[in-house]
Amino acid sequence: MGTSAHKVKQIFLHCSATPWGDVIEFDQWHKKRGWKGVGYHYIILNGRPFRDVSYWRFLDGQIQPGRPLDDDPIFEPHEVGTHVAGRNGISIGVCLVGKKEFTDKQLLTAKDLITDLVAHFGLCTADVLGHYEHTSVGRTCPNIPMDSFRSFLNGDADCSLEELQKAIIKHTEGIYGK
Repeated sequence: MGTSAHKVKQIFLHCSATPWGDVIEFDQWHKKRGWKGVGYHYIILNGRPFRDVSYWRFLDGQIQPGRPLDDDPIFEPHEVGTHVAGRNGISIGVCLVGKKEFTDKQLLTAKDLITDLVAHFGLCTADVLGHYEHTSVGRTCPNIPMDSFRSFLNGDADCSLEELQKAIIKHTEGIYGK
């Protein structure tokens, strides 16, 4: 973990496990689970905000704010997310809308957003984790091979956007089959 004096020590990447959705939809779903509201701090859209929309290009890669997050060093109760049990009080949750496929715009936006958050909170890419990497959960979320994603964040030559997309396909086929 980074040695940041900030409240944020980790960033967790999630997927919605749905082919569509937006912050309003997730807020409703999370409230039905008994949470205070949307559990993520940021949602990155895939161009399908609603079930009956095939694709709206202008929404692909758009960031929607979820839980508020200010710049002081203390997580206030309204800022604490609901996205990784046992880590909510020290982490930011970023959710990509999708399950087995993510658009290029989503992945590029995630790279930009997370790179900015890492720099802002004095973290390193090792502090960026997939939900499945938290030991107390038996999940596949975000359905992205996180070593590849961290290489993509670092700008490693062997992990371009195209290579990341190939790694995601291989990863999700290993989970769900072809």
